[in-house]
Amino acid sequence: MKRYHLLIPIVCILAGCTSMQKKTSDKSGGEPPKLLKPEVKKIWIPPEIRNGGAEWVEGHYMYRIERETTWSR
Repeated sequence: MKRYHLLIPIVCILAGCTSMQKKTSDKSGGEPPKLLKPEVKKIWIPPEIRNGGAEWVEGHYMYRIERETTWSR
């Protein structure tokens, strides 16, 4: 009978430790969603003469953001 008096508290302590581990492990703490790349449009602007020939603007690229960065699901 004395064995059971020692065995019961030991089993309760071990059961309590395993339930504590389950409570502290958070399932929602996984990987965050990924960021998707923005959609950027590259537009060539040809060379241009302005103000009656007083200004020369060299040809260049202009970059326009069509869709911003978003989170994946």
